[in-house]
Parts: sequence; C-alpha cells; structure tokens
Amino acid sequence: MKKVLLAVAAISMSLAACTTTTGTSTGTTAGTAATIGSNIFKAAVDNQCRTELNSNNAWRALALTMTAEQQTAMETKICSCVSEKAPQNVTAVDLATAAVDQNARAQIVANTVAKTLTACYSEFVK
Repeated sequence: MKKVLLAVAAISMSLAACTTTTGTSTGTTAGTAATIGSNIFKAAVDNQCRTELNSNNAWRALALTMTAEQQTAMETKICSCVSEKAPQNVTAVDLATAAVDQNARAQIVANTVAKTLTACYSEFVK
C-alpha cells in the first residue's frame, strides 16, 4: 500500500510540474501533493463519518422518522461538514504520517472524525 501511495504521489508531482496555464506554472509540486493528500484525507474522513453516523443509536432512531431521501440528504450534509472541518483538527505532522502509514491513517481519521462529528451533528440535527 505504501508503494502504491508513493508511486501515485510521484506521478502526480511529475505531472503537476509539467502543467502550465498560458505559459506560467500553476503551482509548486509540494502544493499539488498537499492538495492531493488533503483530498484523500477528506475522502477517508467522509467514509469514516458515514460509518460512525450509521452506527450511532441517536442517528438511527432519528433516521426512522425520515424518508430515504431525507436521510441521505442529512447524512450528506453532516458528513460534508465533518470533511470540511476535519483538517482544522489535525496537524500537518499527522497528515504527513497518514500519507505513508496505513495504520496511523486509520487512527488519525477515526480520532479526527470523533472530534468533529458531534459538532456537525448538533449543527444540522436540532
């Protein structure tokens, strides 16, 4: 898994270095790698959020009062909120560690979701 992540990062950095818009560079390789890492982190957070939300007894009870469409819409709102706020609850060191260590990534994502889910849940479910 580490080799795949490193290969993807290397290819992404190589391609990003070649990309230009009207003759100017679009950004640094490090910036592009950080964006890719952030997007991967947000996707992992969204997935973990949905897992935790669906195992939460309060959410499951509330979901029984909603249609499937309402439930999906609310779940999307809550987990989008968590995905957007999660990077504020994680350090750059943790993000770098998560990029190369699968076990650390799972733990960092779980901790970050736990910190953020309650706030977002309360924001949308009143």
